[in-house]
Amino acid sequence: MKVIEDLQFNNLRIAVNKPGFSYGHDALLLCDFARMGPKDTALDLGAGTGILSILLNGRHGTHFTAVEIQPEAAALMEESVAMNGQQDITVLCHDLRTLHEALPRESFTCAVCNPPYFSGGTPSADEGVNISTHQQSCTIDDVAKCARLMLKNGGRLWMCYPAAGVSEAFAALHSNGMEPKRIQLVYGKKAPYLALIEAKKGAKPGLIWEENIENCE
Repeated sequence: MKVIEDLQFNNLRIAVNKPGFSYGHDALLLCDFARMGPKDTALDLGAGTGILSILLNGRHGTHFTAVEIQPEAAALMEESVAMNGQQDITVLCHDLRTLHEALPRESFTCAVCNPPYFSGGTPSADEGVNISTHQQSCTIDDVAKCARLMLKNGGRLWMCYPAAGVSEAFAALHSNGMEPKRIQLVYGKKAPYLALIEAKKGAKPGLIWEENIENCE
């Protein structure tokens, strides 16, 4: 069933299907972590129903191209964008793995991504949930490669990833010329469960550890 949710910011709303995967707290934390402005041209990779594009455009006036592989999610995002009057968000239903064939390479200044994390476990009966949460149509290496191809030199990627998989994320970023520059850990009751990461294309090594975010699980 389609539900319209109030995002509690600037009268922005979002259309989602429930039951089904819509967005989580990870996306809201990533919005706070990303640093962009009205002059940036941004990609939202694996945008889902558009939570990152909608909130970041609303906060900063950044122009977004939101890329989502699932037609149903892309249609909901288009509905939300129209409902909010956000003319600076373009919705593109496309596979990010071949995005360089659909859009000009090295034409964006930044990108955000809340990628699917899981590679095992019991799959959901909802295929849309599986695509949103499991690495069956998108891996961290796919995200890093897409960022390398689509970002201008010096362009930045903001993403979140499980804290236990930071080494995997860094390896994918390094192999694609995306240098990790900032990291912030998000803690649950006992240990970090999420890492917020900023990487810069073509940058020299040098990583800033920001103050941890506590008890968000």
